[in-house]
Amino acid sequence: MQNSVQSKPLIGADNNALVALVSVNLMVAVTYGMTRMVYFLEGFPMAQFYDEVVHHFMLSPYYQEAIEKPWTFFLYNWSHDQFWTLCGNMIWLTTFGSILQNQLANRHLFPIYFYSGILGAIAFIVLGAGVSFMGGELSIMALATAALSLNPGYQLKLSGHSGIPVWIIFIVYFIVQVTTHLQGTPVFFFTLSVGGLVGVVYMYLLKKKIDLGRWMHQLVKKFNGFMAPKEA
Repeated sequence: MQNSVQSKPLIGADNNALVALVSVNLMVAVTYGMTRMVYFLEGFPMAQFYDEVVHHFMLSPYYQEAIEKPWTFFLYNWSHDQFWTLCGNMIWLTTFGSILQNQLANRHLFPIYFYSGILGAIAFIVLGAGVSFMGGELSIMALATAALSLNPGYQLKLSGHSGIPVWIIFIVYFIVQVTTHLQGTPVFFFTLSVGGLVGVVYMYLLKKKIDLGRWMHQLVKKFNGFMAPKEA
């Protein structure tokens, strides 16, 4: 998938996409939580917090509202309103991200997360969800299906020679998603499928030597080159 000389990046490496994904999610969550705390300490009603702050994090199900705040297409899947939802999503993100990294697919984590977020948002609106949404579930499902598509027989090593096949991990994750959102809108499950389809298609095209994330890496490379100090 990558250059043969590359390997799984170290945790503190600049190119560790998994650490970057988790870090951005946590930073957004901290910013969100601190803002909520300020509203609470100042005595403002939570309804005001949702109207003035959460409104700008959540993806609106209505086309006109979504167009009026286009940044939510890029922000909603990095934002979480509930602590336990954040914890669960970060655990699954780390799990499937690690599986992909172990198979030298580190550089594809962000493109998959990005594409699934955008296409999932469009599907969410087109299908007529009727409720607003925020959270990384759609993008994490894409990483899950990408890991499954890359190598269904791959085993995540726990200790020694034992390991858990990725297809079993995926089934557990899918069941958790279904039971967690069972009371939600049915459209969510269709949208979740769109996110999963993105991961499958991305890996299919990658096996055909079509890298949908190439332009992102080239853009980052050019930006880094531009920002690098010039020799005298």
